[in-house]
Amino acid sequence: MLNMKTVLVMLGESVENLNETELLAKTMGYNVLHKFIQNKTPRIKFLIGSGKVEEIKDFVKEKGVELMIFENLLTPSQTLALEDALKIPVMDRFDLILNVFEERARSREAKMQIELARLKRKKPYIKAVLGRRVKAEHPGYGGSGEFIIHSTMTEINRRIRKMENVLKKFEKRVDEQREKRKEKGKIVSLAGYTNVGKTTLLNALTSAEKDTKDEVFTTLRTKTSSIEKGIFLNDTIGFIRNLPHDLIYAFRVTLSDIRNSDLILLVLDASERMETFLEKKKICEGMLEQIKANTVSTLHVLNKVDKIDGDEINNKKEFVENSVEVSALHGTGINELKRKIRQAFYT
Repeated sequence: MLNMKTVLVMLGESVENLNETELLAKTMGYNVLHKFIQNKTPRIKFLIGSGKVEEIKDFVKEKGVELMIFENLLTPSQTLALEDALKIPVMDRFDLILNVFEERARSREAKMQIELARLKRKKPYIKAVLGRRVKAEHPGYGGSGEFIIHSTMTEINRRIRKMENVLKKFEKRVDEQREKRKEKGKIVSLAGYTNVGKTTLLNALTSAEKDTKDEVFTTLRTKTSSIEKGIFLNDTIGFIRNLPHDLIYAFRVTLSDIRNSDLILLVLDASERMETFLEKKKICEGMLEQIKANTVSTLHVLNKVDKIDGDEINNKKEFVENSVEVSALHGTGINELKRKIRQAFYT
């Protein structure tokens, strides 16, 4: 809901991580009123301490807060306990990322991939909520109550199987298209953290006019254009910290485009401070390993060099091998990048 009054909560101390979650929340149009941070040992019931829950509860009542978003991943029992205590809906980072994906999804397959991830993740929560509702509406439980829960979960599992079968057929079609494209030439894939400028780089390399926005997850389905005769370029889904496993599984078809490339352009934001730059580089490399794309030849593209000086660029280059500096927005370094791409295939 646009402009929904929202609070963010985090167990930990990385303010930068919470700021990223705030960006995701604002992408959805949520009105973030306050951020609560607690750096203590995780608690079983709420994840955070009961005292902090009371503090948040007072704020919720005073400000008319309508939604809580947790930076950390919550168990179904923790979500329910927090909703009971605060009397408002509670979601965690996984739910938030899914909401952003859902907002960005255009194709039938992308929407189905999101629904699949949501159902697989939410099954235990749905079962717990149903159990509570049935107990309230059917005193003594058992009998009809158990039937309601069983039939609902059976229907959810049936829906999951149906979507997985449809996506398998989609995966087969994508594989066939990919093989045909490989017969015509080499495949280069853009990879990198979300909102790093991959689509802008694709436009600069191919003279395409794909839509670019200063937003996260604008690409959920692979976009392909031709750099030149015999070399095709894929723009793929962006990576993000702690991308949930169920989401990786659901988008395995899109992510497989990276794994099946002949060359990966790993795009990094050279204008970010060193600590953030290195952390996101590590996250991206971890994702490539997770999807078994770490054996593909990789060229690091240091983007947004127009925002920093030469010394900063050289400092970043010390931490990357086989790199080229560009400004996708202004076209700086694009010819050199094209030369290195050709060199990867024809020398």
